[in-house]
Amino acid sequence: MNSPDVSDKAVNTVNGQSYITNVEYLFKSNNLACLELLGSPFMLETAETICGPGFFLIQEFAVIKMLGDNIEVLWHQDMLHRRTGNCFTMGIYLDDANAEDGCLRVVPASHTSEKDICTLKEEPYIEVPVNAGDILIHDMMLAHSSGIMQHNCLRRVLYFEFISFKQAVGENIYTEEQLYDRMRLIQLAVEYYQLKHPGEKKFEWNNTLAIPAESIDSVHEILSDIHRAKSLGKPSAYCFNH
Repeated sequence: MNSPDVSDKAVNTVNGQSYITNVEYLFKSNNLACLELLGSPFMLETAETICGPGFFLIQEFAVIKMLGDNIEVLWHQDMLHRRTGNCFTMGIYLDDANAEDGCLRVVPASHTSEKDICTLKEEPYIEVPVNAGDILIHDMMLAHSSGIMQHNCLRRVLYFEFISFKQAVGENIYTEEQLYDRMRLIQLAVEYYQLKHPGEKKFEWNNTLAIPAESIDSVHEILSDIHRAKSLGKPSAYCFNH
């Protein structure tokens, strides 16, 4: 996958060595593999099953760990919400994340708790080792973190975050313009996947709010238009207490 502009990357420097730790806006690359992935029926049927037909994508980004980067992901919740609907984070693992080597840690049932994140981080947690090719889904309110990777050389995870239109409007998370732009993204992904896989099943989106599909002849121009303004959810809740 070609790298986006440097402005879309987060870089950490350790002992003079620079490591890319995060990449935002995965669809801005000239290589549209991530857009194709988003448009696959499996991905979108999963989102529809959890969020209902009025779902859309909040954010798309990658988190990268490399041996020696000394990166620890602090305890956090991806987005605080009022639980008026189902919203979730989907992690697509490109590499193994082994137990006791920087894999995901979660506090079970924390997504239903009223406690703040710094209180939740003190509660018992479990590790969730994941193999390359696996997909891991969790509610955005789930308290989670990951430690420093000490053995594996590389851990790359693509993240797609989904929410429903009803919940976003009810909780005043986005403007209507942002909502419809992000729905355009789903339509574009569906059409692009069909272009790459003409003989396969196409995702049929039963969303009465979604705009008609656009021609993918100008896919990069459409993506640029969608990303003309940053589309961010509510801030994540991190605990910085040590």
